[in-house]
Amino acid sequence: MHPANSRLCVSVGRPLAALALGTALLLTIAPAQAEPRQLEVDLSHTSVHWMIGHGGFTKVIGQFREINSLEILFDPDEVANSSVKASIEAASLDSNHSYRDNYTRSEAFLNAREFRTIEFASTTIEKTGDSSGTMTGELTMHGVTKPVTLEIAWNKSGDHLSGKYKIDGFTARGTLTRSDFGVDAFIPWVADEVEILIQTEGHFGKEG
Repeated sequence: MHPANSRLCVSVGRPLAALALGTALLLTIAPAQAEPRQLEVDLSHTSVHWMIGHGGFTKVIGQFREINSLEILFDPDEVANSSVKASIEAASLDSNHSYRDNYTRSEAFLNAREFRTIEFASTTIEKTGDSSGTMTGELTMHGVTKPVTLEIAWNKSGDHLSGKYKIDGFTARGTLTRSDFGVDAFIPWVADEVEILIQTEGHFGKEG
């Protein structure tokens, strides 16, 4: 090889070697991205509440007491990778008034005998702040499927009191228009808009 070519190889080789070394160092010191975590939902700290207006005088507050399933995949680094899927028993509606609840379960409202479950599956989750976001998904109720968007708050992540596992805690809020799902009895005396409040905790990092 001609000496000039040798000098060229050395001068080019050194910067490339330095670049490779620098890249390796950056990869070594860069913080590792956490894997999305499949949370083990704690149903004893999970609730689905609703609130609906009564003639403009008051609002009736109730909840669904039977949650068949709730699956949460949470990625705190890339929230868009997260997902939620849920199913609840329509007949488990409870407003602390048996006559009203039985009527709401009937064909006039939810028709819980024919449409046994209310289901939700997220389609997009977007971050709006350090601990807030929006979640849009398909809600199926009364045999009708429509998109619904909820405001999400990531309340806290930390160790359980026992120290055996960690907890993620969330709140979700939103409204739905019940007539969109074919549930339109007594509007406007019974309001068309229904407010939703959901609380849930999920475990991860459990030992053993």
